[in-house]
Amino acid sequence: MLAIHENATVEEASSDLLDFILKPANWLSVEQQAEDPSVRPAQNVLYQRRVGPLRICACAEVSSSLEVSLRIAFRAPGLTPVKAADHLEAFLRTRLPLTPNSEWQVEVDERRWIHFVRRYASARLQA
Repeated sequence: MLAIHENATVEEASSDLLDFILKPANWLSVEQQAEDPSVRPAQNVLYQRRVGPLRICACAEVSSSLEVSLRIAFRAPGLTPVKAADHLEAFLRTRLPLTPNSEWQVEVDERRWIHFVRRYASARLQA
């Protein structure tokens, strides 16, 4: 089993992880993740980083209609959605700074990961 790569700061983890997940070769199909749980980012250490007790998981997901979404999740003991939003801001600051009225869907799953999801590409991809 591979170990999760550790970084000193959220910004350092961002640089490392965003460089990886934003390459189209590393985008994940929503359908493929549904069929094979081992492909899911939470199960694949290539899509995760650690900063102290904070775990970060991120991916770009492609739906069957070719819409691309960015999913970034955080998990740590005692983490709240508000504190996770602060981590999201720090994580995106250099590459995709948050702007007023930017809309993110927020979900908390059964494993206590706090997920932030938004559309990455502005229009559907055309094949």
